[in-house]
Parts: sequence; C-alpha cells; structure tokens
Amino acid sequence: MRWLHKLPLRLRSIFRWKDADSELEREIRFHIERQTAVNIEAGMAPEEARCAALREFGGAEQLKEDCRDARGIRWLQDFWQDAGFGLRILSKSPGFTAVAILTLTLGIGANTAIFSVLETQLWRPLPFPDSERLMDPHVVLRENTKRWDVLSVRGFRDWREQSHTFRNLAGYRYPGDHNITLGGTSRRLAVMPVTANFFDTMGVPLSRGRAFLRDEETPGREHVAILADAVWRDQFASDPAILGKPIILDGETYTVVGIASPDLRFDYMPEPAIYIPLALDASAVVIRNLYVVGRLASGATPERASEELTAIIERTPKSERAQPEDIAAVTSLRETWTGFAGSTLFFFAGAVGLVLIIACVNTAGLMFARGLTRQREFAVRAALGAPRNRLVRQLLAESVILALAGGAAGTAAGYWLATWFTTFVPPDMLPRNTPPALDTRILLFTLAISAFSALLAGVIPSVFASRTDLNQSLRQSAPGRSASRSQRYARGSLVAIELALGLVLLLGAGLFLSSFIRLQQAPLGFEASGALSFRVSLRGKSYTQPDDEMRYFDRLTEQLKSMPGVRAVTFGSGLPLTGSEDQFSNVNVSGQPVVHEHGTFVLIHSIAPNYAAVLHIAMLAGRIFNSQDTQNSPRVALVNRNAARELFGTENPVGKVLEFLADERRGVPAQAPVQIVGMIENVQEYGANEVPFNAVYVPFSQHPLASANVLVDSSVPRGALASAVRDVAFELDDEQPVFDMKTMDDLVSESLEPARFNFFLVGALAAAAILLVSAGVFGTVSYFVEQRTQEFGIRLSLGATPGRVLRHAIGQSLRIGVAGVAIGVATWIILGRVLQHVLYLVPGEREGMIYGVKIYDPLTMVCGCALLVGVFLLASYIPARRAAKVDPMIALRHE
Repeated sequence: MRWLHKLPLRLRSIFRWKDADSELEREIRFHIERQTAVNIEAGMAPEEARCAALREFGGAEQLKEDCRDARGIRWLQDFWQDAGFGLRILSKSPGFTAVAILTLTLGIGANTAIFSVLETQLWRPLPFPDSERLMDPHVVLRENTKRWDVLSVRGFRDWREQSHTFRNLAGYRYPGDHNITLGGTSRRLAVMPVTANFFDTMGVPLSRGRAFLRDEETPGREHVAILADAVWRDQFASDPAILGKPIILDGETYTVVGIASPDLRFDYMPEPAIYIPLALDASAVVIRNLYVVGRLASGATPERASEELTAIIERTPKSERAQPEDIAAVTSLRETWTGFAGSTLFFFAGAVGLVLIIACVNTAGLMFARGLTRQREFAVRAALGAPRNRLVRQLLAESVILALAGGAAGTAAGYWLATWFTTFVPPDMLPRNTPPALDTRILLFTLAISAFSALLAGVIPSVFASRTDLNQSLRQSAPGRSASRSQRYARGSLVAIELALGLVLLLGAGLFLSSFIRLQQAPLGFEASGALSFRVSLRGKSYTQPDDEMRYFDRLTEQLKSMPGVRAVTFGSGLPLTGSEDQFSNVNVSGQPVVHEHGTFVLIHSIAPNYAAVLHIAMLAGRIFNSQDTQNSPRVALVNRNAARELFGTENPVGKVLEFLADERRGVPAQAPVQIVGMIENVQEYGANEVPFNAVYVPFSQHPLASANVLVDSSVPRGALASAVRDVAFELDDEQPVFDMKTMDDLVSESLEPARFNFFLVGALAAAAILLVSAGVFGTVSYFVEQRTQEFGIRLSLGATPGRVLRHAIGQSLRIGVAGVAIGVATWIILGRVLQHVLYLVPGEREGMIYGVKIYDPLTMVCGCALLVGVFLLASYIPARRAAKVDPMIALRHE
C-alpha cells in the first residue's frame, strides 16, 4: 500500500484519512515548535514562548477543521461518521431495524420482480443481431389504422422487389403443428413456412447446408426442408449425412437441405422444429395468415418505410389489392409481438408500486415515531453546536442504511418472485418465453428504487424530528414524551396515506374476487363434465378428398363407441372454449339487402349430428341435424341465439336461407346457401369473459374438414380412456396422431386461469398492504398511548372509567382512519376512470380483466371499507386497551 503515500493529499484524505490527519497534526506541531524556538531565541522563557506561539498560531483544532474543509472532502468523512453512528444506533434497536428492513424488502423486492418481468417481456431486444432494426410491415385500414388487413400476394412481391428502405423483406407464417413420421411413428412438430430470404433477413445464417431458393417458393416445388438445430440433435443424433435425405411430413416427402443455426431462437412464438418454403401462388389474390418481417436499411426510419410501402400499394391496380383503401404501417417487430401484454403488465406494476409506497410510508412512520423519542438527544447535540442540517443528515444516513439493506434483500427476493411470476402466470398472458435475469438494468433499477425509498422514508421524519425546542426538550426528564401539533399532524397524515393506498389495493382485490366468482358462475352454454376431448388433423395423400376425411371420422367414431364404458362420441371443427377462428364467413339473409358493407361476420362450426346433444346445448327452436343431412341432401344449418338476433331480430329464424358472401381478396371462398333448420343457445367460444359471437353450425357430412375435435363421454377413468383412445387411433391409421388431449373440465379450468391469477396476485398485494397498514396503525396508536400515559393516569385518578379512556384513545385514532378511508375512496374513483379501458372487456377483442361487475360496485366498496376499518380498529384496540388498564399511581410517576 506504499503507492497510496504518493497520491495527492485529497485522494489520501479519501482512502487513508487517518494518515492524512496524522500528517496534518505533525505539520501543525512542527510550525508551533518552530515558532516556540524563535520566541526562545528572542529571550522568552520556554513556557512563555510556547504560549505566545500558540496565541500567534491560533486554535489548533479550529485550524485542523479549516484544513479539512479546504480539501473539499469533508462531506465524505461526515457521511462515513454518520453511517458508522447510524449503524451503532440501529444495532441497539434490532426489533425496529428488522421490521424496517423487512418492510422495505417487501416493497423493493416486489418492484424489482415486476420490473424484471417488464424488462424481460417488453423491453429486452429480440434474440437476433441488431434486432431493433427488424420491423413488422403490415397493412391497415385507412379509416381505422388500428385494424389490420390481409396482404395480397402481388402486394408482398411488390414490397420485396421495389422497397429501398429495407435491406431485406421476408414473409412467414406462424408455426403450426404438422404430422411427421419418424422411426415408424407419427408425432406433431411445429412447422414454419418462410420465404427464401428469411434467414438472411433475421441475420442468422444456417449452420449447415443451404437456404431455400427463390424458385422453391413456387407451389409444387416447395418440398424441401430445413431442420431446427434442436430437432437435428435430438431426433437425428446430429447426423451431418441427413442433408439430402427425405423426411415424411404430412404424408409427403420433403428433402432436407439445411440445418438452422443454434443461435436462431424465437422467444415470442413457439420454436419451429422444421422450416419449409412459403409457397406464393401467383393465381391467389391473398395468402391467409401471412406475416412480413423486414430489416431497415442504413439511415431509414419506420416512418419513411411506411410512406414508401404505402406508395407501392397505391401503384398496384385496385383489382389486385386485398382492400382498395389499404395503407401500410411499419412497427418494431418487438413491439408487434409483445405490445399486447403491455397494459396488463403495467397495471400490475402500478399495483406493486402502491405496495412500495405503503412500505416507504410505513418505514417513514416508524422512523418518525423513533425520531420523536430521540428529541432530547437531538436537543443535546444542537446545544453542543451541531447544526440542524447535520441532524437531518444523520437521520437520512440511517434511512439510507435501511434502504440499502432492504434493496440487497429485495434484489434476491425480487429475482425469486420474478421466477415465480413467470412460472405460474398463464402462458397467454406473457408474450415471450424468456426467464428473468439479474442484468445491469435491473440492478440499476434496484439501486434507484432503494434511493427513492431512502428519500421517501427519511426526508419527512428527519425534517420534523429534528425540528425541536431546545428548552422544552432539555427540561424533559424522559425522552420523547411530547410532540408538537405539526409533528402529530405529520404522523397522522402518514398513517392516513397508508390507509388510503391500502384501501385502493383492497378494493382492487375485491373487484377481482367478485369478477372471479361471477366467472365461475357464468353460463357457458354447455355441460360435458368429465368428457375427454382430443384433436385429429388428417394429413397425407390418403385424405385429399372430403369423402376420405368423412370416412375416417365415421370409422373413428364407431370404434370409440364400441369401447366399454363409452356413453357417447361426437366431433366437430371446434369445441366450446377452444375457439374457431379458422372457419368464418360473412353471411346475409337471402332476399334482403346486405346489412353491413361486407355482410354479418359469423363463426362456422362443422359438427356431427349428435354434437349439441352430447354437449347438452339447449335447443331453442326447430330441429337438430340427423342422418338424412348428407352430402347429397339440401344444405342446412343451425344458428345460435346471438346470430339469430343479429340477423332476424325477434323473428323466428327457422326456414330462412343464409347466403355466404365470397371474398376472394380475403381468402374466403364462395359456398352454397343454407336453410336454417334450428336455433340453439349461445356457447362461449373462448371463455366466460367474452362478448357473444355470431355462430352458424353446419353438418360435418356436408362440410367435412381434415381437422376436428373429438369428444368422448365415458365412465372409464381418464388415464385408461386416454390410452385406449390412442390405441384405437393408431390401429386406424398409425400416421395420424391424436393430440391436445384434455377433459372438458380442463378446458373450463384453463379458461379461468387468467382471472384466477389476476385475483391471487392482486389479492396477495392487498394482503401485504393490509399487513403493512396494520403495523403502521399499531405503531401510531402505541406511540400515542405511550405519549399520553400520564394524562390517562390523571383521568383515571379523577374518576374516568377504563371504558371511557378506551373510547377516547380509539376515537383519536379513528379520526385518522376516517380521513384515510375518504382519501382512499376518492383515489379509487379517480383511478377507476383512468383504468377503465384496461379493466373492462373490449367487444370483439376478447380482452379485459374483470367480468360482470362495475368498477364502482357498491357492495365491493362497502365491504372493502368495512374490512379496512375493522383491521384499523383491531390494530388500534390492542394498544388502546393497554391505556385503559394503566395504574394511575404508576402513570403519575411516569414522567
């Protein structure tokens, strides 16, 4: 450490301040001794000479202070002194220190957790080189830019060939499960169709082989494949000889031409196992579910790119556009795939932020009460010359120590909470499959939130606690027995703020609880408890004709019915709560003018004749399908209650004819008209928390599909039934695996998962807030009782009853409670208006966090206020009861 002696004096004063002070003392002593020697040479006696030197030199200690101030680092030494003294003071009050640190740990940990989730899910760059240059070009309606439209084949090709603001533009489809045959067995793997330049656009070249060729985007020439690195290693044992060899995908042969890089990861959608060329049919106007990704050229901006792509669209003949009034929009690829979760996550972040504020206010209240008990100490220090800012700095140093300790513990707790959050949150609520990590930004956030906590928890109590009357404080025989009116008002205000914020979280938890209960009781429109469902998706040359598809499902149904314990079997293109967005159309009533510009949008279900009976869907009018409704019979259909009301109002829909409106630009083909033979009850398509959809049901025999959900109602236990179903399907066709095997109870439970999670999360935050509020109220009333012990003793000695003293003690704190509840209700009303668009279901988008209850639900508000007042009174009663039992003789000697 000799190198430290070579540093300038200011740096030595920082790292070796004791050595610097010793050096200063030696220098002052040298000057005094030298002046003493000069005085002796002038004829003075030694004692007289030293006294004269000291007088001439001035006060040595004052000179030392001036020299330390001249170095400009006195604040740092004072800080270390304050920190050291603060540590000693806090160590003498282990109970207070532990409660304060645990309180801040809860608040800081919860905020660190939610910030790490936000950073991971919304703000972290996608796992591609220079990913912020990756954009999502898409088409929107000119009159409503928030509504996307489909992109035509001509439009995509024009964009790719004519754009100069993009270095590359590639097309792709969302990965979908397909049948692949490996080792004599079939399984489902995610397959992603992409254009030839997709890998170049993403900036991740293949590790082996070649990319697709432009010619391979042509239908009929697209039978080549690129394997994902994980599939190549797991399924093909990293065999490099797989290149050029065939694989069987959906019953057709594909040649492996490349292996994707292990660095190619998609954390915002299912990881593809196999890539195949995206066939661009020149004769097709549009390609359904086509997404575009582009990498911006150097110097280009999303705004310029949007203008350029819009100009390209406008040069395209209107007959070849999906919609004549379409325009282009360019957004960040990351924002496109993660933005939908932003409002929900920010809502939770706000709720967690309230917990942090409550924790800080609670700690501030604890430090305030503790500071008032140290007024005599502060008065003595002030009388000895300590300025008020030094006293404030001392209390701030203690709050910084507590905040740093809480921040360190909160970081570990936050990481654990973030891991728990991403593990237990429903999959559909998080946009990315990325685990949380403690990176630099999260650590900086924790440091910032700790500093914020220190300021919020330390400034107010330090200012008020250090504002003391020296004469009054020094005359006290015991510390902390009086407080000024402003100090009592500040302490009460802190508790009122705690109560108000706690009430906001409590009302939120009550709202989510009420919504969850209503969701559980909401009518789903069907009843099939315990029935087992699974899905079959027919692929291959054996199922190219509708008759082949119908024959397979008829045979499967017959074999499943013959199994012991099976009561009924049915199937359809979709089941309740699973959605049916792949089958839709616009319809109009025959002989009537088109109501809307493009007709009435409806979901279409192809179902077996006994579908409604097995699911116990109520028949409202007409008849259900039967065996007479075949491919050769007249086309028939059922409508649900919502579609009947939308199309016919109060008229009976039975016997009316529906026309399906073709829209080739959107990929919706023409279909034959259907006659309505019956009306059934509404069935929830996606979950109880949704607006009703218009649904049309057609016989599966008249509209066969390659993919269908099968439902088996049986008394056989689930495990045995699932095994038997797989055996039947394997014997029927070993290349067609069954998948998505669940009971209807599972589907109902899964539909409630988001509501259940919302309730538990907000409920946990509300419970934490109530605990903090209870601790704050208990501490306030305890301090109030201790401060007025002598007064209560006098009251009791003069004849006051313990009950009256008890009511008086509780009455004083009840004023604070009423004020806090009033502030909380007002805050809730304001927040309700701000958050209304986040909490409520948006028609047609199936979004929303609460169901069947208003934000200003009177029952929820009354119960929430009553519960908080009850907790408040309980926390006040315990110390107030102690005041009522005080011994008057002991109380009169208390001071």
